[in-house]
Amino acid sequence: MARFVVEMVFETEDERLGEARPAHRRYWEDLAVRGVLLGGGLYTDESGGLMLCEAADDSALRRLVDGDPYVRGKLVRSVKIREWHVLVGGLKPPAGREPEPQQLGFTMGSGSGSLISRIENGPRITRAAVAASRALTAHEQRIAALIVGGKTNREIAGQFRVSVRAVELHITSIYRKLGINRRAQLASALVA
Repeated sequence: MARFVVEMVFETEDERLGEARPAHRRYWEDLAVRGVLLGGGLYTDESGGLMLCEAADDSALRRLVDGDPYVRGKLVRSVKIREWHVLVGGLKPPAGREPEPQQLGFTMGSGSGSLISRIENGPRITRAAVAASRALTAHEQRIAALIVGGKTNREIAGQFRVSVRAVELHITSIYRKLGINRRAQLASALVA
């Protein structure tokens, strides 16, 4: 997995921008739940925004960006995607062992690169799951997805190269934020 910075500049004079905003936000919230969007936000003048994303490669991320309702509606003046490596700070560089979205059961649609929000042969990720998971950090969202995918605490610890205790602390935080106290409740909180 690689990290990318995505910069979008909007067509701020287009009246359709406001109409498409809820769909644009839901789209990126779904990608945040799936661990693609690590963080992002608008410029203070709302003329555009900057996002930090994680994807297998540039072309995979470009397909996802092309599925954005703003991009599909031609409401974006420009999109710049650049691969980015963390050198200093709190973000860890990709470990190379994190699962691909397909390994978690998420599939990419064909055609315009839209993301199909379903889990193969399993439950569907819902808008309620997106709302419930907003309180979770990107790392907690990845851990929650792995738990729902059937990984044990030990397997998750091995994947992130941390102690089992560290994973347990994250899980405790996830449970507290979502108001649950068991693994089975996590699954029902995130999928329907």
